[in-house]
Amino acid sequence: MAKSPPRRIRSSPFVMLSIGLVVGVALGFAIRPLVLPSAPAQEGPTPVGVVEPTPTEAIAPTPTDTTRSSTGGGVQPTLMDVVIERTRHFKGDPNAPVTIVEFGDFQCPFCGRFAAEAGRQIDEEYVQTGLVRFGYQHFAFLGPESQWAAEASECAAEQDGFWAYHDLLFERQAGENQGAFSKENLKAFAADLELDTAAFNECLDSGRYTSLIAEDRTWVRSLGVQSTPSFLINGQPLVGAQPFEVFQQAIEAALDETGE
Repeated sequence: MAKSPPRRIRSSPFVMLSIGLVVGVALGFAIRPLVLPSAPAQEGPTPVGVVEPTPTEAIAPTPTDTTRSSTGGGVQPTLMDVVIERTRHFKGDPNAPVTIVEFGDFQCPFCGRFAAEAGRQIDEEYVQTGLVRFGYQHFAFLGPESQWAAEASECAAEQDGFWAYHDLLFERQAGENQGAFSKENLKAFAADLELDTAAFNECLDSGRYTSLIAEDRTWVRSLGVQSTPSFLINGQPLVGAQPFEVFQQAIEAALDETGE
């Protein structure tokens, strides 16, 4: 299977993720609480300019990504520590030796391809067997329907339905900002999953998670992430809807490092 390119914000590749986050840690993540401020963000779900993607290879491992460093008598969090702290949605054994976090957008066609192909194989072969914990971090940058879909997934999460809703969103993709993820359709998806539709609809209509998703978007950009889907595998970055074999190689290397 040919390698699939990521969905990109700019023409430059997804670069310096690990370095960018390490710098961010050095500049203040170690002393700043990794929680969202109580005041609502001013950023709204306005569309972001997008250019067509180009093929991107998997990024080579960076040794400092998974090494704790101690400066000034205190232990600073690693790249993976910071991302895990901020990521709300995980599936799999919390004590799994390998953790993968995806940065994704529910409208991104390459994210949909990953979910349907390599993502399912990772789930079957590694998540369900206790070797991998998989997390999803919102990077809703493709426009208003990306924002609404991310908010809707948080409303589903209130009813323990995040992953079912996540899967359904990727199955129902039908073009970017063409109405597939209108609020009416997002409410219908909740009904399809037999969620409490009254509670779900109130949540979505209230805009309860508007600021949260906007802040996620700003925070992910601050890490240096420039495209979706992007991943961290025990701190090692990998970009794009790569074939399962590419993820398998990275996962097995991470397992070898942990002695599993």
